[in-house]
Amino acid sequence: MLLFASLGYSQSFDSIYYYRNLAKNDQITTEDRITYAKKAITLSVKTDRDSTLLNSQRVLSFLYIIDGQIDNIKSINLNNLDLAKKLKDSVSIANAYYNLGYSYGKTQKVDSAYYYYFNAVKLYDKLEDFKNYAAVLLNMANIQESERDYIGAQNNVIKAINVVDKLQKNEYNVDTEWSLYNLIGIISGELKQYDNSIEYHNKAINSSNKLKDNYFYKIYSNVNIASTYRKKGDYNLAIDKYNQILNSSKLLTQDPSTYAYVINDLAYSKFLRGKDSNKEIETLYRQAFRLSDSISDKNIKMSVSLNFSDYFKTINQLDSAAIYSTTAYVLGKELKHNKTILKALYIKSEIEKGETSKKYLFEHIRLNDSLLFAERSSRNKFMRIDYETEEIKQENQQISRQRLWLLIVSGALLFTLFFLYIIKTQREKNKELQLERQQQEANEEIYKLMLSQQDKIDEARSLEKNRISKDIHDGILGKLFGVRLSLDGLNLSVNKEAIDKRSHYISELKNIEEDIRKVSHELNTDFIKQSGFLDIVKTLVDTQMNAYNIEYTFYGDDNIDWEALNNQVKIHLYRILQETMQNAYKHAEATKVDISFKNEAGKLVFSIFDNGKGFDTQKAKKGIGLKNIEDRIQEINGKLSIKSQANKGTKIIIIVPTINK
Repeated sequence: MLLFASLGYSQSFDSIYYYRNLAKNDQITTEDRITYAKKAITLSVKTDRDSTLLNSQRVLSFLYIIDGQIDNIKSINLNNLDLAKKLKDSVSIANAYYNLGYSYGKTQKVDSAYYYYFNAVKLYDKLEDFKNYAAVLLNMANIQESERDYIGAQNNVIKAINVVDKLQKNEYNVDTEWSLYNLIGIISGELKQYDNSIEYHNKAINSSNKLKDNYFYKIYSNVNIASTYRKKGDYNLAIDKYNQILNSSKLLTQDPSTYAYVINDLAYSKFLRGKDSNKEIETLYRQAFRLSDSISDKNIKMSVSLNFSDYFKTINQLDSAAIYSTTAYVLGKELKHNKTILKALYIKSEIEKGETSKKYLFEHIRLNDSLLFAERSSRNKFMRIDYETEEIKQENQQISRQRLWLLIVSGALLFTLFFLYIIKTQREKNKELQLERQQQEANEEIYKLMLSQQDKIDEARSLEKNRISKDIHDGILGKLFGVRLSLDGLNLSVNKEAIDKRSHYISELKNIEEDIRKVSHELNTDFIKQSGFLDIVKTLVDTQMNAYNIEYTFYGDDNIDWEALNNQVKIHLYRILQETMQNAYKHAEATKVDISFKNEAGKLVFSIFDNGKGFDTQKAKKGIGLKNIEDRIQEINGKLSIKSQANKGTKIIIIVPTINK
């Protein structure tokens, strides 16, 4: 029985190897190869050996890459990554990271792509697999260049070049070398380091000379050199280079997109040079436009339309300029090419007049601002991925656990450390936004403590009053009652003078007894009910309005049950009130503010109106203060309404869902 079992096990592996070999056979269709790879995986699952299954799935992963099945590449490599980590197979882990970076890059999820590439490059470095190390660095640099993180991209390219220079000069490594020099040439051009850019593109041409089929490598490098001459302002050199490229007999037939691009750039260079005839320039543009349209290349058509519109604007043919700028704008939107959109908007703002021109100009400004912000965010994002290693994450987790333990053990100590942390960060950072947030957090903690302490004081006060009331009622009144009874007994004396005096004392004791009973009753009455929060708010309003020298009115509805609101809601209302009063003074320059808290159908309605400058709510950008208010309202499930007009003041209304117990 054991012999037959062993033979069956061996035959199973033979079948797996058989199907894997078929899957690796590039003489059959990719579809059939994928089928054979899946059969190998099915048999591998039955062996219950993770290493066998991983090797079979790696074959299928490669075929998915060849066939361009991006979703399948991602799913199978996530599975491969788990298996490889379980087996502690560093090579397979690195390859899975590489493939995941590729799949996410193809779907334009650059954050995830960069993250997986970064993990792959660390492992390839440890494994001394410098071929893949350089290739992954190239992919990372391409992502950074597309996100306009030129310095980060340049650093990764230089690291990769230093490695590739030491590798064997085979086709794969030389191809990587050409791509690296080509990319750093493009990056140098974007950084306006034009001489360096041309030098790198010439090095790329030298690398292409080592390749067997290097025609298009040289074409692309020469196109980039010509483009760099144009950006540098050497229009004569650019035009000569473009003409040399167009003299290639097979460029039009084998790569019509590049041919159209060169014609477009040649026309643009002649336009910029300023001494060529308009007829010649227009003929080139129309040739490039027709060619891009015939081959359905939207990228080239977009570029030609943009340059053509600029040309027509310059010669004052505004109708044609408007048509081509609109075409460029629409294609830029479709292809998400922001540089084209920006330039098209600027041209349209110069072509149009009045409000239409302003609309395009404002859209240009908004897009440009958002791109600058995104560019800064991208740089920070890639830096965080670069430096957040697994060791640092573990260290941060350990620090978090220690802080949590310290919070549980000693709340007072944590408050001290917290304030020291605020002081330290205030000294190290000068950013106003960070400083404001830290101050807000500190104020909220103080306010929580204040509310908590107020509750304790109220509770202690109530207990003390009850105690005093009982002491008076049960002690003093009892004693007085006893004295009165004694005096009543003495009244039996027949001495008239003694009787009169005792009657007088008895009457006085009755009065004292009644007074004490009244005091006892009043002490037992809760006279501070629902007074804490509103008093705090009134104090805040009075203090800030007087400090700002602003006239104000304040109304607090007696029907509001403040005890029904938890402290978190009160804290947010307190901070929102503080922020809105500061805005009324700092931004609106108001001279009068009306503040009210009302109970409307079981909802708390907080409104603040100022007579300041006001603003256009449709056009104004949201500052950090307004964003903080929106975040706070969202946390308490409230609603925000802002009504404002220029020179007519601002009214802010906030509705808290319910204030019923």
